[in-house]
Amino acid sequence: MKGLPVVTIVGRQNVGKSTLFNAILRAQSAITENTAGVTRDVLQKTVERSEFKIPFTLSDTPGLDIENIDEISKEIIEIAFEHLRNSDLILHVIDHKDLRKYDHKLIDLFKKDEILKDKNVLTLINKVDTEQDEYDLEPFYKLGLNELLPISALGRRNFDLLYQKINFFLPDKIKMPEDPYCKIAIIGKPNSGKSSLLNTFLGYKRAVVSDVPGTTRDSVSDQFYFQNHKLEIIDTAGIRRKSKTGESLEFYSYKRTLHSLGEADVVVLLVDAMKGLGEFDKKIFGEIQELGKPMIVAVNKWDLVPEKESNSWKHYKDRMEAKLSILKERPLISLSAKEKLRTHKLLESVIALYEKSQKKLTTRALNDWLSKWGGKNKVQKASNRPPKVYYATQVSQIPFKILFFVNDTKLFPSNILSFYRKSIVAEFGLDGLAVEIELRNRNEGKEGKE
Repeated sequence: MKGLPVVTIVGRQNVGKSTLFNAILRAQSAITENTAGVTRDVLQKTVERSEFKIPFTLSDTPGLDIENIDEISKEIIEIAFEHLRNSDLILHVIDHKDLRKYDHKLIDLFKKDEILKDKNVLTLINKVDTEQDEYDLEPFYKLGLNELLPISALGRRNFDLLYQKINFFLPDKIKMPEDPYCKIAIIGKPNSGKSSLLNTFLGYKRAVVSDVPGTTRDSVSDQFYFQNHKLEIIDTAGIRRKSKTGESLEFYSYKRTLHSLGEADVVVLLVDAMKGLGEFDKKIFGEIQELGKPMIVAVNKWDLVPEKESNSWKHYKDRMEAKLSILKERPLISLSAKEKLRTHKLLESVIALYEKSQKKLTTRALNDWLSKWGGKNKVQKASNRPPKVYYATQVSQIPFKILFFVNDTKLFPSNILSFYRKSIVAEFGLDGLAVEIELRNRNEGKEGKE
């Protein structure tokens, strides 16, 4: 299929590229033998599997360490490298038991080539068939690779994590030129000012504005430009408590609102300044939090708050954070959609938060942080066994999730996880994002992923 992202497998001859190709496809498309140089062309297949969030084109290149290069071999190499330069993700396969000079040559090329140095490269140390093999990877960690993953293509070892990393490097959907830079959903209780905010952003009356709660019964969306960015804004129906009957108009409005949340890149939770943060606002906050969406809490109708002083907003924020302590870790802003007060600042905050959410932390950077941070901070023991993190890697952006491989997940209570989370946020400038840490026992899920 045209327009699909391309994932390309590359490496020396006979390191297991075709075995990996077939394993991901669940098919026998490439010839796999122990004879070097069996694959001579770039093989391509479309991968559509439930494990992957979008379809993609998987390519298997010939082994590139060809001896006695003739004109045909030279052309094969040129075609393969041109293919690499047009790839979205490169899977560089190295034989765990046979690290050679050409492996180093490819690594240097990925770092120095004007086009390839900006590509996502996931180095796969293949033929790591046993747990003992994983303790023998020190030479590979010294290569200074950003992304390194030990696998066994033949035994499907570590394929759970391989699939997660492929998903991580692929876009959430196939981007078209006309698609917006960022989708923003405005959500809140009825009559909190969502439609007024939509109209202010668009510069004309797109949604009905009324003092009658629940005027917007469906999600209304439109696109506009702000600071050279094409944005799409979605005014969701005001969320009320779910109908017990499941038949009312409000029930379906609620369902469509949840769908809009799933489509959004950033969510703006609008709170009425005159009513303050209520129990139902907190429930809406929880829904958004559950989805792992980047979120800004905007207090609307700030112009109606009487007798404001220079410290009024600080006191108001303090009261909100006392009701919901996690708000201390989320962006809060006061505004007036009707008076166009600080609406530009809200959009600037949305774009800044979206760009943070798109960060991809390299596995190398995370583990450098882990090594440095672990040397300075001694985590309090929850038992006689100290909690130990062996390895960390980012596996998704929304939600912004870091996977920790640990000695025992039971040794990591919430206070210890909070300790790690705050350090990650500070180290990588992720303030405002809901960073999640997923724990996995070191040897969990290593074997046999079909």
